[in-house]
Amino acid sequence: MEQTERNESRRDNRRLIRMAALVPSVPEIRYLLARLVIHPRIQKPFIMTWSLWRRQHQAAATVSHYKQHVKTQL
Repeated sequence: MEQTERNESRRDNRRLIRMAALVPSVPEIRYLLARLVIHPRIQKPFIMTWSLWRRQHQAAATVSHYKQHVKTQL
C-alpha cells in the first residue's frame, strides 16, 4: 500500500481515538464516584469493567460513524 499523508492521518486518528477511550469524561467520573462511593450496592470490579467497556464501545461507535460519513462523501 502506498504511503500517503491521508493514510498517515488515519493511523494517527485511530491511535487518538483508542487513547481517548481510556480517558473517562467528567460525567463518567461523576457517575463512577456516585456508584462507588455514594451507592456501593454493586461490586467495584463490575462497575469499573462496565465503565471501560462503555468507553471502548463509544470509541468504536465514533470510528464507525466517521467511516460511514466518509463513505457517503465519496
